Amino acid sequence: MSETTATALKFAAGIILAIVLVAIAINVFTPASDSAKAVTTDFAANTTELKDQKYLIYDGTVVSGSQVISALRKFENEATEGSIALKVETGKNNVGTWYYSQFAGDSVTPSSTVNLANTTNVSSVDYINSSGMFNTKVTRDSNGVIRAITFTQQVKKQ
Repeated sequence: MSETTATALKFAAGIILAIVLVAIAINVFTPASDSAKAVTTDFAANTTELKDQKYLIYDGTVVSGSQVISALRKFENEATEGSIALKVETGKNNVGTWYYSQFAGDSVTPSSTVNLANTTNVSSVDYINSSGMFNTKVTRDSNGVIRAITFTQQVKKQ
């Protein structure tokens, strides 16, 4: 009988030990999973910020006309795909010209201006003075996604 009691006690001790080990594992890994979720959220935010960084370098800065032309070339693919719209307002054209795509409301739609040839033609209304200075503004849609960059030439008052 004592052998049966000893076996039952060993079996009960084994079950209690297993329960304790499971409880320890739960206590160790639950905070770890919360930390992993927080890191994943931070990583996603950093990825979004890095993706937007190529546009944000233009937000609220002053750039030269040559940098405006470079930006029009740099973002041509994204603008043609409708990811972003680019608008340039010059001293000759204060209404502005949308290149590749235009932004209105919350949507980016194709624009009729897809050729940059007039940006270097002095007699064109779309001429961008390469030494002129332009204020920049990044515009977001209602979801907070960057949808447009506007370049507005600084005009000297006489």
